[in-house]
Amino acid sequence: MLLLGIPLLSSVQTVKAGTTQTTNQAHTCQSCSCIDVNTLLDNLTANITNLTHTIDQKKLRLEKLYEKWNTTKNMSILFEIVMQKDEIRLLTNELKYLKRQKLSLQLVQNYTVQTPYGRKILYYKPPPESTIVQEHVKKVHPVRSDVDLAWFIAYYRQAAELTFTEVVQTDMRMRELLKKVEAGNYTEETINEILTLLDKREKLWREIYKFAEEKEKLQTLKTLKETGRKQTLIKAATGVEPLAIKFGGIAKGCFCSYLHCYNSYGTAPPLPGVIHPLDASEAPYMYYREFYPVVLWVGMYTSSEPDVNHFWGDYCTYEFPSTGTDFEKYWNRAIELGLQTFGSIQIKLFYEGAHTIQKCRAIKKAI
Repeated sequence: MLLLGIPLLSSVQTVKAGTTQTTNQAHTCQSCSCIDVNTLLDNLTANITNLTHTIDQKKLRLEKLYEKWNTTKNMSILFEIVMQKDEIRLLTNELKYLKRQKLSLQLVQNYTVQTPYGRKILYYKPPPESTIVQEHVKKVHPVRSDVDLAWFIAYYRQAAELTFTEVVQTDMRMRELLKKVEAGNYTEETINEILTLLDKREKLWREIYKFAEEKEKLQTLKTLKETGRKQTLIKAATGVEPLAIKFGGIAKGCFCSYLHCYNSYGTAPPLPGVIHPLDASEAPYMYYREFYPVVLWVGMYTSSEPDVNHFWGDYCTYEFPSTGTDFEKYWNRAIELGLQTFGSIQIKLFYEGAHTIQKCRAIKKAI
């Protein structure tokens, strides 16, 4: 018996984004692997549908064989039943493998976004690892307390492997009994044990499929989260969260509400530790690790200086200024998008980082 599909998808292909929205389209995905998730899902769905139909046809054949067996108790029918179950099992293994691939791609679809420059992981959208771990702690009830996502991935992989070992042992015992039947050296107990082993094997495979699906889901989430952290250019799903805000420079511009600042990709809390943006100076001292730029927001105004009453539009880019005066490109892009040659722009830089201890203050500048 082949365990088709137990070597699960161990990684998710990712696409390295271009470094700027103004990159020439001809360079799109020049050195990366673009994923057309929708096409892959459509192909998988079609294969799953066809394979399911084939399996259903064989199951109908199996039901008829059982009816004949119950009527005749003919040993040749018993051998046909075993053969038919083996065929169904191999096809079901393939079907479950395709379904796990579909599950993985659906997760990719849920936690990534297609852009003109490739598919980007939405780092902020997947649930926190602690939430995922607690969910599986309730399912598994591990003796250890120091468990994490990697531990559960290993647990489900090992559980599937150990269960498959039991499947092999069950198969070996069943083949021994079938040889006795073929040689005419059997009793009613022999037949009953064969039928019991067939049922046991079905139950074991259901457990394997369950373990394999859990492992596939966790592995995909882990890969998405790890790859998302490594990306230097990330588009947020529900907004970009500034580490802190320094209210200086241009005082006019887009309005920030008491609880959220709005940008073209959604909303985000103003900063950790305070409720009102005007209380930014009271934000606690934080130590940030993995600190890197996330996105740059450009607000466009028809007035000579940024004024919320003359707001024309906005856009985001991933190209941060290389110098303190490297802002002309943002103005040129605003003109390309349709802003008149008179007007003004407002630029906000957003950074991402995980804070751990209260040590020093990180500041996001509003220019």
